[in-house]
Amino acid sequence: MFLWNRQITISPDSFNAGVAGLVDAVTHVNSVSDYEFSLWAPVLGTLGQFGVSARCEDFGLFADEMAARGAGDETFRAMMDAMGSWMAGNPQDTLWNVLHVAGEMGDVPNVCSVIRWQAAPIQLMSAVQFGIGMADYASGISGSTISVSASNYGYPNGICLIGAYDSVADFQEASLAVNADGGFAERLASSESVARPETIETALIRRIL
Repeated sequence: MFLWNRQITISPDSFNAGVAGLVDAVTHVNSVSDYEFSLWAPVLGTLGQFGVSARCEDFGLFADEMAARGAGDETFRAMMDAMGSWMAGNPQDTLWNVLHVAGEMGDVPNVCSVIRWQAAPIQLMSAVQFGIGMADYASGISGSTISVSASNYGYPNGICLIGAYDSVADFQEASLAVNADGGFAERLASSESVARPETIETALIRRIL
């Protein structure tokens, strides 16, 4: 399975208009698409940085539908034109190949923790194995579902761990349990050989659509 993501940053002086525009656009797309798109808002991370995501089994078919909408859906095209007035820059699209899931994948969750980083090319396979080991270990402590994905398009040599939760309170409980575990700390200390430290990013996001 693939996970497509578009990261959009709203200008501080157009925050309310930007959020309303995103909600309208994603709602419209879901009314005409064969796929389910989700809209994510930051809980912890960069304020004003929103995400749109969708799961797909065949990215070719998914991309074709996206292209057709951009070329022929006049309602969608008008919404995209309006977005230019409140976006802080060009959106960034990434495609992630879901390689491993610790726990049950299930439906799209309400809250996600996101940890991602880029590896040097020589580190990539070791980084994937490290991510899978960390996901299995943390899921075994917390009971949370954690997926491991890799990207070479949009975020080269990227690794991403996504934890799924029903609420922010559930995330807090799981995070405290994992961080208190000595074995987790030992595993984390070995991450220097599988990541470029300056690329490590974390966020907590909430699904609003």
